[in-house]
Amino acid sequence: MQMTTELFNAASRSFIACNLKPKNVSDILSKLEAQGVTASVAGNMLELKQGDTIFSLGVALSAYAEKNPRDFYGAAGSVNFKSDLKGDVAGKIAFIKQNGLSAWEELPYDEKSITAKHVVRSVLPHAGMTKSEYAQLSIAEKIKLCSEIGAAGVSAIMARVR
Repeated sequence: MQMTTELFNAASRSFIACNLKPKNVSDILSKLEAQGVTASVAGNMLELKQGDTIFSLGVALSAYAEKNPRDFYGAAGSVNFKSDLKGDVAGKIAFIKQNGLSAWEELPYDEKSITAKHVVRSVLPHAGMTKSEYAQLSIAEKIKLCSEIGAAGVSAIMARVR
């Protein structure tokens, strides 16, 4: 499938009309194509076909979103990982308002995160950690570490490139 601007815009409008916020429209259309579904533009909206069968757009996209919730921002079910709301500032704010900052802090980043498996982190907060390791800490862990090593210690961590 060749992704044209017209097809991309039609797909984006169609997802919005179905109250879905896709993370990557092109990837979703590629996955549908791999399942034998062709995407085209009809009346400035997305049209999905398999052979001669034209799908009801709302039903097809809802079914896809139900099977692949990780392809969408927050609108496709509960938030299990911070990455579910990556790039969706409004969704993150709504989650924190509804559940509190502590609930946000307890969420693992994604399904591959160590905390997603309820296992102790492989790296404990310490003065010699790298900038990328520090970035993975929760706010509570950062505050505790800062109180132990001070601002100069945190500055040293942030200066490490790796």
